[in-house]
Amino acid sequence: MATLQEVAQKFNVSPEQVESLRSAMCRTWSQVCYDYLDCFEGGEQEAYAAFNGDESALVAEATIDADRITTFCPDMDLGWVYRLEDGSWRPNCIEMAQAAYNAS
Repeated sequence: MATLQEVAQKFNVSPEQVESLRSAMCRTWSQVCYDYLDCFEGGEQEAYAAFNGDESALVAEATIDADRITTFCPDMDLGWVYRLEDGSWRPNCIEMAQAAYNAS
């Protein structure tokens, strides 16, 4: 398991941003988890199976996809999650989210 610092270095962001991302993901997941899990016919068990039992993959997909973190955390500056400093799209935002969720 990587540290906040290691995740920050890997994705060229600050440790504070990694912590902010993780916080936003947890906050968003608490709002969408039941509806998201209900999308799976087999409920929670099927949802986890769809992500090979990897909770970080499940939560990252559910919170980062469709810009849900900015919807549920409008008070947080999270544009950097989706865009790089040059304005281009971040190609690995879900990978970064998974790493942030797992960081120690």
